[in-house]
Amino acid sequence: MSEPIRILQIVNIMDRAGLETMIMNHYREIDRSQVQFDFLVHRPQRGEYEDEIESLGGRVFRAPRLYPQHCLSYRRFMRRFFAEHRYPVVHSHIDAMSAFPLAMARGCGVPVRIAHSHNDAADRDLKYPIKEAARRKLPAIATHYWACSEAAGTFLFGEANLPKVHVVKNAIDLEGYRFDAGTRARMRAELGIAEDQIVVGHVGRFSAVKNHAFLVDILAEMRREGTNAALVLTGDGELRHEVERKAFSLGLDASVRFLGLRGDVPDVVQAFDVLVFPSLHEGIPLSLIEAQASGLPALASDAVSAEAMVLPNAERLPLSAPVSEWARAAVMLAEGGRTEDPIPVLAEAGYEIGASALSLMAEYQRLYRGADAS
Repeated sequence: MSEPIRILQIVNIMDRAGLETMIMNHYREIDRSQVQFDFLVHRPQRGEYEDEIESLGGRVFRAPRLYPQHCLSYRRFMRRFFAEHRYPVVHSHIDAMSAFPLAMARGCGVPVRIAHSHNDAADRDLKYPIKEAARRKLPAIATHYWACSEAAGTFLFGEANLPKVHVVKNAIDLEGYRFDAGTRARMRAELGIAEDQIVVGHVGRFSAVKNHAFLVDILAEMRREGTNAALVLTGDGELRHEVERKAFSLGLDASVRFLGLRGDVPDVVQAFDVLVFPSLHEGIPLSLIEAQASGLPALASDAVSAEAMVLPNAERLPLSAPVSEWARAAVMLAEGGRTEDPIPVLAEAGYEIGASALSLMAEYQRLYRGADAS
């Protein structure tokens, strides 16, 4: 039996976050006797998915962090790495910063260099000028442009390159999120939530872009207007303690559940009455697709791509709208209930992992054969 082709996935760290979970969803579903994934990560610590990656036959390699002070050591590492490991196809998921590993891959003769956009804007942090410079160079470095949405493709590669962008949907196991009343009752009991409470839910990393502080403001406004509401936050990150302090300062600590990282997100989502996603910018949030697979109403900021709003009970509001408008919209959506049988709609929109994995595997094989022929 011939060995599977190996595709190198370039990421920051394989923790439980959106793009990493998207990769893992496809990795579990592909025929790994034909296509295997290896991972080049940019963090020294082990990611939460690494045990599973290794159990599935993947390998994890560690590169130096992409810091200016590591420039020389990074270049030395990458030249050595690509000399020792021959990958005809590399697939980078670190948005604009993909310019750096892909430039090294180009210099080392890697023929197929995929840059994958998972966002429609860049964080304006200390690395923003570097990211902007890298973004401008990236289209000339990558050979293939992939994105989770057209908006994400336009951001990273430019409107002129949009016809060249291959959209790969953030697909999931839709059936795994199908609504189940028994699971809902069990999860609400576990979380100490009364049946008559409206649960505002969110799944995502505690980072500035996710705007968790505004979720606490929304909860405060809902309760001020007399709604018996609770907020359930699933995820972890650098801003978690700051959000916890804000909830405590507003006297809401008894009404907010901080669940941390969970391996049972499909069950947790069942406990929600409405998902609220006030992000400052996004591509296609995986958790928004997961919530809609459960039929859950969703309220997102207008910074979230309209392509992610698949069901009729998924709506957007401007971030500039007053918190009172967000609170009222969340209550109205929650009271409207779930969409019945949403899975065929989401499957038709391309979010079923089985079909998506088959398509992805075929594309990798096509690119691999083309690289081998050249």
